[in-house]
Amino acid sequence: MSQLSRHPLLALGIAVVFVIAALLVFRLSTGAKTETNKTRLVTVGIVSPLKQDLNIRLAYTADISPNQVVNVFSRVDGYIAKLHVDKGDFVRANQLLVEIDHTDYQHAVDQAKANLSAAKARVSQQDAVVRNAKLTFDRMQTLIKDRFVSQQDLDTAEVNLDAARAAQESLQAQVNQMDVALAQANTNLAYSYIRAPFSGYIAERNLDTGAYVSSATASTSTMSRGIMSLHDIDTVRVLIEVVERDIPRVKIGQKAELRAEAYPDQIFEGTVTRIVQALNRATRTMTVEIDLPNRDRRLKGGMFARVEVLVGTHLQALQIPIDAVSRLEESQYVYIVEEGKARRVDIEIGAQQGSYIEITNGLTGNEEIILSGKDLVHEGTPVQTQLLDPVKSKT
Repeated sequence: MSQLSRHPLLALGIAVVFVIAALLVFRLSTGAKTETNKTRLVTVGIVSPLKQDLNIRLAYTADISPNQVVNVFSRVDGYIAKLHVDKGDFVRANQLLVEIDHTDYQHAVDQAKANLSAAKARVSQQDAVVRNAKLTFDRMQTLIKDRFVSQQDLDTAEVNLDAARAAQESLQAQVNQMDVALAQANTNLAYSYIRAPFSGYIAERNLDTGAYVSSATASTSTMSRGIMSLHDIDTVRVLIEVVERDIPRVKIGQKAELRAEAYPDQIFEGTVTRIVQALNRATRTMTVEIDLPNRDRRLKGGMFARVEVLVGTHLQALQIPIDAVSRLEESQYVYIVEEGKARRVDIEIGAQQGSYIEITNGLTGNEEIILSGKDLVHEGTPVQTQLLDPVKSKT
């Protein structure tokens, strides 16, 4: 029999000592873990607010329109004899575009010239009649003094002179009419040659050679497409609709920036050139026109664009990354680091530029703003900080 079996109290005492020791080790290890959990720090990325000028912009979407658009019609009736241009061609002002069959109009000119010549010949004949009547009348005035002719003869000569002069005036009026007819015939002949009213591109061609055109189409229908469509895109324009509250901020001469989907990496600059001084009753907006030079003709009519109008500048505005702002219902707030702990600060925001937003109230500009990890903290959370590159955070 061993010594422990002979001394049971000793064995019991040893067992109790082991149990107590085990409990102490367990409690010490548990307490250490609890203390470790209590002192664990959250790592957050911080940035400092920026103070720099902030351009205030109003953003819109719009379609690009040519500076001038005209649907080309014929001012005379007839068949299209020849098309000198086609879709996509660039034409100069006064360049010949279309010829209407002008055979009848040439004949009309020739006929008007012949009629004018005949009318002038009749006037020349009547001039001789007038001269003869005048000589007769003068002779009668001389002879009546010596009583070689009667008063009736003199009166007859005077009446004949007046009649000759009246006939002369009538024939001269016919000459004037023939002059007008000739001018109209020449005009119609000139209209059979359709020329470009300005330089631009042929955007549409709707008719082919041999098609019949009528002057009545142009004078009675504003919806007709015409023979072709001509677009001037040396300058392009966009029309934006400004809401009522922003109307006082938009003025003629303000600069605008345009981005087209076709050229996503390029910014086109324009100017506010016209403001319609009336609101659309249906939309409560006012139309504003922006013109953009387009000498390289890269912008085309019908392109979709995003437009920003520069309406002012806030000097040395306080700005932070918009991703640092949290929202709760209608309020906005940020977390800052103060004495190693996170603290919530309510803010008021202003204009936005890119990924940064203006802070109008709540910050002084000296705070450390939590940008990365803001969702892991709350009021009073112990944190350790890591400074982020403000340039990278802004982009």
